[in-house]
Parts: sequence; structure tokens; C-alpha cells
Amino acid sequence: MEQGNESFVISIDRFKPHTFQLAEGDGLFISHSHPYDELTLVLEGEGYYSSPEQNIKVSAGSLILIPPGLHHGFVCTVPWRGVSVHFNHERIPLQSQYLFYSGFECNRIECIQLDKDDRNWAEISLSQLEKEWTKEEHSMDSRNMMRIAFETAVALFQRYKSAASEAVQTAGGGNDQTIIQEVLKEIHAKFYSQLTVHELASRHYVSESNLRKKFTETVGVSPKQYMINLRMEEAKRLLRQTDKAIESISSEVGFTSSSRFYDFFVRAVGVTPYEWRKQLIKQPN
Repeated sequence: MEQGNESFVISIDRFKPHTFQLAEGDGLFISHSHPYDELTLVLEGEGYYSSPEQNIKVSAGSLILIPPGLHHGFVCTVPWRGVSVHFNHERIPLQSQYLFYSGFECNRIECIQLDKDDRNWAEISLSQLEKEWTKEEHSMDSRNMMRIAFETAVALFQRYKSAASEAVQTAGGGNDQTIIQEVLKEIHAKFYSQLTVHELASRHYVSESNLRKKFTETVGVSPKQYMINLRMEEAKRLLRQTDKAIESISSEVGFTSSSRFYDFFVRAVGVTPYEWRKQLIKQPN
């Protein structure tokens, strides 16, 4: 079966100071928007990123996340260099998608500040992502390397963001959004396991009924249905990108029996996994 060559990465750009003459301390202010997400790491220098409601100072170690469609700008004030990854969040690995859920800061720039060691780690990860992405063909090994490299940068972003949220929570009390985001994080990390709503509720010291209610209000579906949806998306990816047997895929995405997997797949997609894969093979390249 031919392997699909789709990638969540749209482009990877290295940036550095502009070469034209300006007054001392000034840089070029560039304002724009784009239909894809952006993750930018500043490696040297200083500047500002702005949106209609924000003006954020950035420097070496700043890791910046910009959602799609947000009009934003940036300006270099001290000669800088860095790397920007433009990507489609709907195609990123499921384990990382919780961070880009549209209900969280979809109209704002997110920015965290990495320490020196983590900045080096993020730079190595994004360099590896770039190396794999620029290959002419993406094998399964290449896709896995891209996933691991990207998820490393995302994990660093989330670690620092969570630490900041915990500080705010300690100062001003917990909030529902923090709990739901942590639950989403855990679901994306363990959707293929036998994770239960009871376990999730217990870990966050809330009742099952309250967690279901708050989760459904925020996300639009129940925690159980959200996990099933993730399993279906991962199953489709494996059907599309690998030759694995359907029974093996069923087990890998977390179903205890092939018959349950078939039932859920038909309900979600309209055809059996075998028919869905067969339709992909027939599609022209």
C-alpha cells in the first residue's frame, strides 16, 4: 500500500536581522495574518510581537504560539535570529492537539520564556523537525522523527505554560478552564488506554458529573465521546499511512474488541475500516 505523504508542517523559516538601513534601534514592523498556526522560537536578540489586544516583548528563549487567522505583527529592536514553524493544527499528532484546541486563547498570541538549557533543547528539536521535513520523501521513520521533534517543542511550551497557570491558580484560586485543559492534556496522552472519567475526576478532585458537565460545555462533547473521536482519528491515520491489519489497529487505538471498533467506525465514518482503506487506494495520487 502506498504511504501517504501528507504532513502537518506547511513551512519552516529561519529569520535574521534585515539588511536595509534604519535608525539605530529600529527594525521593520511586519503586520499580517495567515490561515495556519505558527510556532516561533527566538534564538538571539529582542523585539515585539503584537495582536489587536497585545504587545509582547520577546527575547532569546521566547517560544511563541500564534493561532490561525489572527492578525499580528512583529518588530526587531535588537538584531535577532530564530526559527518559525507554520503548521496545520488539524494534522498534528493527536497527543499534541489539546494545546491547539480552539476554545483556548484562539484570539491571542501565547508566549513563554524558556531557560537556556530548554532553549537549546527546543532549538535541537526544531532543527531535527526541519531536517526530516525537507527530505524528498517521508517514510514512517521520518514521520515518527517529525512527530517526536515537534512534540518535544510542544511539551516544553506546555510545561512552562502550566507552571505559569499553576502560579496564577495558587494566587487566585483554581478555575474550570485550567482543570479542563489538564484533562484534555491527559486524554490526548492516554486516549488509547482504558482511561475512565472516574479516574480523571478523581485526579482533579471534582465529581464525575461536574467534570462531564464542564467538559461538555467547554469542548462540545462528553469526555468519553472525545476519547472515542481521538481513537477514530488515530485509526484513520494508521489505515491511511500503514499496512497494519485492521485488528491490530483496533487494539492499538484502544478498543478491547474488533467488533466494537467496527461498530464505532461505521457509526462515525459510514463505512467499514476495510472499505474506507480500499477507497483511499482507489483515489488518484
